[in-house]
Order: sequence, then C-alpha cells, then structure tokens
Amino acid sequence: MQHHSYTVRTAKLEDLSFISQLFKEYETKVYGETQTSENEIREIIISIEEHDRKGLWENGELKGFSILTVKDHRLPSLLLTSPDKTMNLYMDRLLDELAKSAVRKKKDNKEEKIIVLSANLDIERDTLAAYGFNPVRHWFQMKLDLNNYRADIPQKGSQVTLSSFNMRDTEVLYELFEEVFSDHFDYHPSSLEEFKKKFEKESFDPELWFLLRKENDVIGFILCSISEETKIGEITHLGVQRNWRKKGFGGLMLHHAFSILKQKGMTSAALSVDSDSLTDAPVVYQKAGMHVNRNFTRYDLTV
Repeated sequence: MQHHSYTVRTAKLEDLSFISQLFKEYETKVYGETQTSENEIREIIISIEEHDRKGLWENGELKGFSILTVKDHRLPSLLLTSPDKTMNLYMDRLLDELAKSAVRKKKDNKEEKIIVLSANLDIERDTLAAYGFNPVRHWFQMKLDLNNYRADIPQKGSQVTLSSFNMRDTEVLYELFEEVFSDHFDYHPSSLEEFKKKFEKESFDPELWFLLRKENDVIGFILCSISEETKIGEITHLGVQRNWRKKGFGGLMLHHAFSILKQKGMTSAALSVDSDSLTDAPVVYQKAGMHVNRNFTRYDLTV
C-alpha cells in the first residue's frame, strides 16, 4: 500500500497563487471553466479566522483547501481538493480539520453545530457519506450565454420601475430580503447588522443591485456582482414580495440584469437555485433563457 504523507497548516494570503491554481484545476475539471476569480479567493482568505482555513500539502504541492464559517448553528464550509484518483484521501484529512474547528465552535457555544458542505462529483458524495454526512438538498447552477444575448425586457407599462440601490434604501431592502427568504429552505433570520456586512465585500457594487418599485413601495430586488477575471456576472439574490409574485416581475428583473451585465463586458450570467424551490424559481429562470449548467448536493454533518 502506498504511504501518503501530508502537511496541513493554516492557509495564508501568501499561498494565494497556489490556492488559485487549485481552484482553477478543480473548476476546469468539474465545470469546464474557471468560475472563481483570484479576487474572490483573496476575499475568502482574509475574511476567515486563521484556525478555520487550512491547506493540505503533499511533497510541496497544494492538494487541498478548506474553510469553515459560522452562521448561527450552521457552519457553512468549503472543501476543495485536487480532482485526482486520491482526492478522497485529501478530503478525509481535511474533513478531520473541519471537524476539529466545528468542535471548537461547539465548546464556545453548547448548542448543536452542523457542518455544511456541497459535492459535485461522485467521489465527493461517496467520501462525505462514508464520513457520516447526510445529503439534504439538491441545487442547480443555471447559466445564460450573454455573447449572443439580445435584450428582451418584458414591458410592464407604468406599473413598476427599476433603479439602482441607494444606501438610504438599506433598511427597506433588508426587511424585504428577510420576508422573501423566510419561505426558503433552511431559512434563519439575520440581523440588520449582519445584512450590512454585504457592503464590506470587495465585490459589492451598488450599481449592480437593483430595486423594483411600485409607486413608492419596493416590491422586488435583484443583486448582482461581476468578475473581470472570469467574465461571469453572478446573480446572488433575486426576490419578489409574496403579493406580487407570478406577474412576470422576476423575468423583468432578470432581463434588466442580463442587459447590464452584458454592458459590463460579462460573457455569461449565472446563479444557484434550490431544485425544490417552493416559488418555482427554476421555471422562472428557464423562461428567461437560462439553462441548468450543473447540479450539486448539500451534505450536513451534526457535531
């Protein structure tokens, strides 16, 4: 049996080029393209506490990267390894590190903690299941090629208007955001201060956040970000107030966003959506021209 010797240590900003290469290798294998920019990876590194971000090295080569974050009792995490025939071994080693971090969080707070990971490949699913994780939800990544996109913005007359976000609209948007997502899977309320942390991200651009208004009321929103490196425009959140759903406003906001993203030089638009969405969101996205690019599974482990 071949012996594998790994070194696990804190992933640091000085490791950025190695981590970026690992992302590129993995995403090219899984998605057929790079989807995470170096700026996004840098943002991940600097936003996570040192003992909650780990790199796994073998013979001086980075083979795995993991982070653990905290969101109430959930611990949303990322585990990325070189997609080769021994990736299950890399995963097992880093899963041990995630478990240690999770236990450390539990010592600080006695409530139950749940590590949350996603899996794209069969070997990832098998490895997580063998470790004790349970599959709880399936998700889609949906995309639209913007190269040949022609704006087809539905006409809604004078019913509504779309405008870029202004910081004075923060509380109004926060309240609608919480209302919209309260009927989504695994919803947990967040505070206004937690919501404001979105403004601290390097990718935040108020000109790419749009509010849908009817007269003086905000009834919808679509929040986007762009990557000059990958040329992917990401739609991070979209929502319509319950009383105004199924009236075509979701499609209206999507096409508005597509047009702006194309103007910004993006070659594709992407978003992630719950495959079992109670609001039939995948259908809305398909009607707007998007297609399922891949699917992935959420796995949970209680510690």
